[in-house]
Amino acid sequence: MIRCIIVGYGFLGRKLAKEIAAHKIQDLKLVGIASSKGYLYKESGFKPEDLPEKIAEAQGFKEAPAFELISRELADLLIELTPTNIENGEPGLSHIRQALEEGMDVVTANKGPIALAYEELTSLARERDAMLLYEATVGGGIPIISLQKRCLAADELLSIKGILNGTTNYILSRMHFEEMTFELALREAQMLGIAERDPTLDIEGIDTALKIVILANSLMNAGKKLNDVKIKGIRKITSEAIAAAKESGMTIKLIGIANEEELSVAPRLIKLGDPLCVHGTLNAINLNLRILGSLTIIGEGAGESTLSALINDVYEVVKARRISTSKNALNE
Repeated sequence: MIRCIIVGYGFLGRKLAKEIAAHKIQDLKLVGIASSKGYLYKESGFKPEDLPEKIAEAQGFKEAPAFELISRELADLLIELTPTNIENGEPGLSHIRQALEEGMDVVTANKGPIALAYEELTSLARERDAMLLYEATVGGGIPIISLQKRCLAADELLSIKGILNGTTNYILSRMHFEEMTFELALREAQMLGIAERDPTLDIEGIDTALKIVILANSLMNAGKKLNDVKIKGIRKITSEAIAAAKESGMTIKLIGIANEEELSVAPRLIKLGDPLCVHGTLNAINLNLRILGSLTIIGEGAGESTLSALINDVYEVVKARRISTSKNALNE
């Protein structure tokens, strides 16, 4: 039985905890959950009815840092879901680093550590024979990383481009179809919960840039950092610019690009019939490969769709460890 802990008990953490506690994945039990306030640990494993809405109000709550919970003696798998920090990746970076050093497998949706310390963390995972999976950091539930690594690995990936942020895509879509101003579309997105109270990372293009770095490094071995990306957000896009594009059968989208020449994020003109031209909160990612050519994948880029990516990464860890255990048993 594989023991897992979830560090980061927000929207995704609570949803994932319920899935695991309901035994949706065989041979996996949830033994710990942690927030910024402290943690709960249950060696026998949590059942759905054991999971609190707020950790700090639950019986058995321990007011201590999550680092106490990240131990191979207590768990085999860390699921790291703390908020993204673009400055230094903390506390997620230290959580993941500690788990890998202990030989624990890691699944994460936290973009910060993967974008800022990709080479360090992947090297550490190889050294400790641990798995590090991060499909949920890019594109919500779109399985772009696993698709390329498992199905297209023999083909040469020449470039990546796409709409990777649902908030900005919603705003630009409302400006296109409803002729809203940027400010009004942003305010609507905030009222609907699509945009954060402070939407800076989204509208300035930084969130998209983090995702482009992750894709470039993991799929193209680019060895890039966030400051290698040329970034321009959508704050200065006007209704007049959208209307002019519309008259030409085009619109404006925030597009991230990774190729041999550049990594960039900027508003770009795109034909309305282009496969990448999706609207609302949808994401669309295009891979250009030497043999296959152009492949575009479309899907929801945030919210509950991210849960799908997390569950599948967790399942991959459990499956791999199950196979490893079986092989070891045969060799004994």
